[in-house]
Amino acid sequence: MGNTTMIVAACLIPILGMIGGGLDVARAYTVKAKMQSACDAAALAARREMAGGAINQSARDESANFFSFNFPPGTMQADPVNLSIEASDTDASVVEVAASTSVPTTIMALFGKDKIDLAVQCNADQDYVNNDIMLVLDVTGSMNCTAGTTCAYAATEQTNSRLSRLRTASVSLYRALEGARGVRTRYGFMPYSMTVNVGGDLNSNWIRDPASYWQCTRTNGNRCQTWQSYVPTRSPAWPLLWKGCVEERSTISQNYQAQIRISTDVAQADIDSVSTTDAKLKWQPYDDAATTGYTDSIADNLAHFCPARAGRLATYDSETAFQNKMNSMLTSVGGYTNHDLGIMWAARYLSGTGMFQTDNPDTFNSIPVERHIIFLTDGAMTASDTNYSSFGVTAAEDRMTGNGNSLNRHKTRFLNACDRARQMGMTVWAIALDPNLGEADDIKPCASGDDHFFTSDGSNLDRVFDQIGKGIGRLRITR
Repeated sequence: MGNTTMIVAACLIPILGMIGGGLDVARAYTVKAKMQSACDAAALAARREMAGGAINQSARDESANFFSFNFPPGTMQADPVNLSIEASDTDASVVEVAASTSVPTTIMALFGKDKIDLAVQCNADQDYVNNDIMLVLDVTGSMNCTAGTTCAYAATEQTNSRLSRLRTASVSLYRALEGARGVRTRYGFMPYSMTVNVGGDLNSNWIRDPASYWQCTRTNGNRCQTWQSYVPTRSPAWPLLWKGCVEERSTISQNYQAQIRISTDVAQADIDSVSTTDAKLKWQPYDDAATTGYTDSIADNLAHFCPARAGRLATYDSETAFQNKMNSMLTSVGGYTNHDLGIMWAARYLSGTGMFQTDNPDTFNSIPVERHIIFLTDGAMTASDTNYSSFGVTAAEDRMTGNGNSLNRHKTRFLNACDRARQMGMTVWAIALDPNLGEADDIKPCASGDDHFFTSDGSNLDRVFDQIGKGIGRLRITR
């Protein structure tokens, strides 16, 4: 019996050593797994923060913060971490992160092994594809207001206006994507209010002219009481006088009706199709001279506006060129807010199966093209019956069909247009600038997800554009 006890006691020592060593090693593996996850997060953070494709101190600081958040000091009694964040020697656009530490042992320390050394490595790169990006820009009068205020309209641009914040901040989008190598990034611009200026980009066969317009024949106080449809006589100089804004055509589902009717539903054909024969499926020139009435007093009561001409998708070889184009989009400010117009026409300009399909291939240089809409507004939808907008004069002829009042129908059409754009493979980013209570909730469903929706008081708008740009450029762990 005594011998057996001694033998068992002698065997217990290596058995306990193996069990204890296994526990120490298991803890070391757990620490290493946590450190590897922190390394991956740090590498992605650094690559996302890199400006123009080059690592800088800001990228290193952001990377270190992400590492510390995911692997706090003292995790499972680990020693302080040695962290290295550098660009790859073979490709400066690739971030290499290396981390090392040691964890104390318990049982293994009894056998002279008091620590286990651990090390991890990871790389991150930006996996770019070709990108076509349409910026949909609210240019209503509220954009003249000082950013960060509740101002809803200003006739002239105020100091530190929302427009000025947009001008200076939007270049952050360009900077975030300018490091793309071997791919093409194109930007298009769609300024909108109650109209859009797209006529200069449309085939003349898609335009309905001569066309009929509404004219006031009798007033009651300051309001028109009787409207009359008529076809104005065009002068030879008319094509030169037309600014380029258009009235919206019938939707496909409503084309059986005798007059122009626009549904709240949005089919892909409403984005893509054109007609050279059906008058109701053509756009007609927006003509405020023909529609405002007999006298100046009547004209003053019928709001009308045409923004700057939209910009087709194009590449810009410098920040200055991009900035100049953005500035030119913001030169005309006014009118009321029809979000659905902006989204519809952005989708039309962006579609690879529509009116501009020849210029919008699905691949370029054998690399896929991804399509993005960045929608920015500072106001709620508006729809006044006495406006002259791309939907005509609602008081004379209500062209919008569907349930609810005119405002609710436009809201429904807006969200349906966003939904259709997403179904067509477009990613929608939405920015609510200085939103009042409830406005952000109206805009948020347009975005492709919660992480594609942003609010801003203007002070961080550059950061918002930077985040969107880095979201468009896809990040990946390469090791």
